[in-house]
Amino acid sequence: MPLLATLVPNPPRLMRLRAAIGERYDVLTCESWTQLMDTCERKAVATAIIDPYAGSTDQVAFDELRLIRRRFPSVTVIIYLASPATPQHLFELGRFGLDGLVAADHDDQPRRFQALIDQAEARGLTDTLRRAIGDVKPTVRDATLLATTRAHQRLSSASLARILGVRRKVLAERLQQAGFPSPQPLLAWGRLIVAARMLEDPERSADSVAAALEFPSGSAFRNMCQRYLGAAPGDIRTRGGAGYVIAAFLAQIENAAREAAVAELEVAEAELLAKSA
Repeated sequence: MPLLATLVPNPPRLMRLRAAIGERYDVLTCESWTQLMDTCERKAVATAIIDPYAGSTDQVAFDELRLIRRRFPSVTVIIYLASPATPQHLFELGRFGLDGLVAADHDDQPRRFQALIDQAEARGLTDTLRRAIGDVKPTVRDATLLATTRAHQRLSSASLARILGVRRKVLAERLQQAGFPSPQPLLAWGRLIVAARMLEDPERSADSVAAALEFPSGSAFRNMCQRYLGAAPGDIRTRGGAGYVIAAFLAQIENAAREAAVAELEVAEAELLAKSA
């Protein structure tokens, strides 16, 4: 499950939020702006739902919101207005380029709340990857998306197959038929895609990304980047972050498809020669 951080001091509204998202996310509950900043720094947070009045009764924390957007542009930020907002505050909030807004007591019924979260996240990494891989079989699509949404959990091939409800051998066969990497390399690609998205944040270091995704060390993260992409983390950042890694992932799939087509042609030619002889 993707990581979702909250800064919603109002307990009833936090309960509404939890009712809306159900079991779809790993939720990290923060009690202050400092804790939220620290959580986004240390963890692979995909989405943050924030009451902009947290810590005040009548003032929006514009400085803190500005800092969140500057330091962590890869995080989807959804505002949960748990206090009446003045027109001026709404105008100022709109200038931040926030990803979504939920009005308390109006938009926070479970279905509506979840729909607004989905709409905000549709602009994010998962939707980009879903569109990039195109029309593939459901098991292959879900395995690829899980490799990214659960990158912070360090899944194994067996646990990925278990979540998908298939045997590990069956999962490997379906991935192979689609020209996708086998389960373990697929999980590595998922971690690299998420890591690359985090590297889009200008103030994140390679070591902080490695720690957030629980690589054994910064060196282990760099070695994986070199093994799969032939690039250092800094190169990944300058070449486009997640977009660059997704393109490399798709190129590998296309190469595998070409090689499979050539192999099939060679087999067919060999069979024709054998028959003619």
